[in-house]
Amino acid sequence: MSNAPLSGPDSSFLSIVCVDVVALAYDRGARRVLVGTHRREIAPFRGKQALPGVVVHSGERLRDAAGRALVKLGITAPLPALGQLRTFDEPSRDPRGPSLSIAMWAALPDHTVLPHQPALWAPIDAAPTLVFDHNEMVEDARAILAERLWRDIEFTRNLTGAEFTATDAVAITEQLSGKPPHRANLNRDLAHLAGLVEAGTAPGTGGRPPKLWRWEA
Repeated sequence: MSNAPLSGPDSSFLSIVCVDVVALAYDRGARRVLVGTHRREIAPFRGKQALPGVVVHSGERLRDAAGRALVKLGITAPLPALGQLRTFDEPSRDPRGPSLSIAMWAALPDHTVLPHQPALWAPIDAAPTLVFDHNEMVEDARAILAERLWRDIEFTRNLTGAEFTATDAVAITEQLSGKPPHRANLNRDLAHLAGLVEAGTAPGTGGRPPKLWRWEA
């Protein structure tokens, strides 16, 4: 949700259209799927955590609006993989007046998530308390993106990075779906993904080293 006030000559009758972004990144060191939030700077809910969002300008493409929203997380060009989730139109979702939000997902390479950026990155399955209906957006994103994982190549490739291990694949799947995958079925799905090839095994720290997967250029 944008920081801008919802006002105008007909603001009591018209719904403002916003874009809110559920931005995800995979922390391979911690093996956690993270969601990005920021601290709001003005009322309502000043100082509280929220998903990055903006009011859509007249004639603006949703992708461009999402790009403006991601600046609140310190993310600039190039834009990550983006897509739509669903529209949230509960009349009382914003205390300033009627609004609807087109929720979008963004999949970010892990190297874009830096400590100095003005964002809080938390595990998606343990997101902080967010304002508006943003926690509902995060939960919806988990369910929707769990279905896209390993099927939508653009989303999957951006989330996993150029290469990942079988252990990473299990962690990502479990954190989005909320349940551990059947490993044999998951390995079979990976073996049939276009552009994904086996690349040996990852360096181990003891025990059987996990299989390594790499996306072809």
